[in-house]
This record gives sequence, C-alpha cells and structure tokens, in this order.
Amino acid sequence: MTTKEKMNSINKTARIAGLLWFLNVVATAFSLIYIRSNVIVPGDAAATAGNIVASEFLYRAAIVSGLFSQIFLFFLGLTLFHLFKEVNKPLATVLLASVMIAVAIAVVNTLNHFGALLVLSQADFLKVFNPEQLNAMAFIFLRLANSSGQGLLEIFWTPYYFSFGLLVIRSRFLPKIFGILLMIMGVGFAINIFEKFLFPQFYPAVFTQLAMLGGAFGGIPTIFWLLIKGAKVQPLDEPAS
Repeated sequence: MTTKEKMNSINKTARIAGLLWFLNVVATAFSLIYIRSNVIVPGDAAATAGNIVASEFLYRAAIVSGLFSQIFLFFLGLTLFHLFKEVNKPLATVLLASVMIAVAIAVVNTLNHFGALLVLSQADFLKVFNPEQLNAMAFIFLRLANSSGQGLLEIFWTPYYFSFGLLVIRSRFLPKIFGILLMIMGVGFAINIFEKFLFPQFYPAVFTQLAMLGGAFGGIPTIFWLLIKGAKVQPLDEPAS
C-alpha cells in the first residue's frame, strides 16, 4: 500500500468512527432523555408506572434506541481499534476491551426496562400482587437501570476515554487538545462513579451533571472533527514541525 493509499484509508476509517460515534450519541440521548424526563417521576412509583402504561410504545422505542446505541458503540470500538492499533496496540486493546465490556453491561442492564414492562403487563400470574406492589416493583427496575446499572457500565468509560485520549495524543491524528479533553472525561467519570457508589447518601446530582458536561466538551468536538475532517495523517510519516 502506497503512502497516499494508507493516508486515504486512515482518513476513511476516522470518518466512519465519527459517524458511528455520532449515531451512538443520538440514539443514547433519545433513550436516556425520554426515560428520565418523560417517564421517571422521582419518588412516585404510581406516576412513573402510569407514564409507562400511557406511552408504552414510546417507552419501547426508547429501549430499542438504547440497544441500537450499543450496536453503534460496538462497531465504534472495532473501528477505533483498527484506526489506532499501529499507533500503540496495547492502548488500542484497552480501548477495545473497555468498549466491549461496557456494551455487554448495557445490553444486560436493558433487562431492567423489560422487567418494568413485564410487571405492568397485567398478566394473569401477576394478579397475586396489588397495583401498589406492581408499581413499586416497576419503579425498582427503573431505578436499577438508571442508577446502579448505568453506573456499572460507566466504570469502563474511564479506561475507554483515557486510553482514547492517549492514543489521540500519540497518533497526532487529531489536535492534542482533544486527547487531553478525552482524558479529563475519563477522570470525571471515575470521580462520578466513586462518589455514587461509595457515598450514595451524600451523592449530589451535580457530580453527574459535571461528568456529562465534561463529556460534552470532550466528546462533541472530537465527534465532529472525526466526521468532517477525518484524521491528520501526515505526522505519522514526517516529524512534527
């Protein structure tokens, strides 16, 4: 493969990664925002259950959207590994492994959403429970999906974003600032999970909001750079000026 062909291949791979990441973010955003804003009513199991029953199709659409987001993330991990494996294969392997574990946890965590639907399905075998008990069980499933379940997969976002940032810096495919922001994202999620799991009684929502804000500052510019500009390949073939 000539140098030009290699550059074109790397640039194409970078743009595919940007597209997959963009689709992952869009699908994830719809799933999380709809469920957290239009379904869950904090502290009110009856109202939350009522929202699910009243808009079951949209709730199912949010679940499917979340599953599609994991499919996009799965192929994003493979694409990023292909993009960076010649830069530093151990770091690229850490990135890939972190993505795959996070995807597996997210897919399993989706069972909590299906559990809520099952509890509210009015099946004959559930008639031994009264409506208040069924609402409470559905609320438990939603709490598990959006707190502990989400937190477990975010554990692996830390090595994912940190290794991603290091690879960006080492490869010089993208501006170094993007690599630094991605590493900060990884640290932010680590602090968020540390606070959430070890000190839940003191855990304020501001930690999650800051982690998400850090993710936006690091992730969104990187996504659009990959999608629009691809990879700056020249520094791999020539010394940096």
